[in-house]
Amino acid sequence: MYLQSLPNETLLQILHSLSSVQDVLALSLTSRRLHNLLLRPAQRLPILFDAAERQFGPLSSAIPIVTYNASQLPYISRPCPPHSLALLKQILHVGEIANAWADLYPFIHWRGTDIECASRRLLTPHERFRVRRACYRSWLYSLAFHNASFPRYTRLQPPVARSRAALLRAWSTSELSELMDMQSVFRTVLELYVCPSNGTVILRHKERHGENSMPTVSLSQSYDLKPHRGAVPGRVHIVEYWEGWGDDVAHYYVLEDMLKLHPGQIMKLYNFANGAEARLGAIDGPMPVGNKKAAVEAYVAGLGEWFDNNGSTLEETVRFVMGERGEFDFHDVGSIVL
Repeated sequence: MYLQSLPNETLLQILHSLSSVQDVLALSLTSRRLHNLLLRPAQRLPILFDAAERQFGPLSSAIPIVTYNASQLPYISRPCPPHSLALLKQILHVGEIANAWADLYPFIHWRGTDIECASRRLLTPHERFRVRRACYRSWLYSLAFHNASFPRYTRLQPPVARSRAALLRAWSTSELSELMDMQSVFRTVLELYVCPSNGTVILRHKERHGENSMPTVSLSQSYDLKPHRGAVPGRVHIVEYWEGWGDDVAHYYVLEDMLKLHPGQIMKLYNFANGAEARLGAIDGPMPVGNKKAAVEAYVAGLGEWFDNNGSTLEETVRFVMGERGEFDFHDVGSIVL
């Protein structure tokens, strides 16, 4: 049976059941009749937002990000704004970043030993839903409490601590555990790809060149004078390295500062580290020019003086809220992957 022979009601049901915005637009371009159905004002936005819910949901967690206003308290629920194409465009932007984290999650969660890598698999649709929800909520927390209005000396002030806790109290204990699971993924990405420690840089150098070569910790580029597997004979190879961000103690405080970045900014830095900065579009503009460490430092410096020596408050707030509920170890509650 041809689609053209189906009644409009059936075609609308098909459009409402599609799993992504791209599928809706692609199907609407297959015939003039389907295109005209999607162009109806009463049908277009409901169809597109239904598809966006399946592809990027939960939209109830994404919309507070794109409509965030610093003049309103983040833990006070606000009515959902009227659906519009402008709102949908913003949702698609943050949703693509959340889905990028869902794609990356298996590679970070199952890494390390051969047994852990052998357990790696794709996430189920419900697990991807939980990854996106944790990303959206971490994003909202960063927008609300990791900014110039909350310098270091305010982190222990009772009104500020109560405001942070009020936002997290609205979420269940299992959802807070998922939030911390996602926070550990952010930490691993920052530690391995964005701001590795001196020890990580040296270890990678030795894995590539052996124990007898001089590790490169402070240079962003060096000539690969020792051939390695995959090298082309007779060609000069230039190997690019990240500079180390200090020893273990100094590196810990660097990571605590960097965890104040929201998921969109961390994904931007991760793509920059892998040479794919333009993959998800510009977030806060292009990266500064320079070697990788200098570019990241310049990017962070552009956020303001409040950023330095002012670690993330999310984990301590989660522990405080879970302690109120009698849960003192969020690892015992669960994680995104069942």
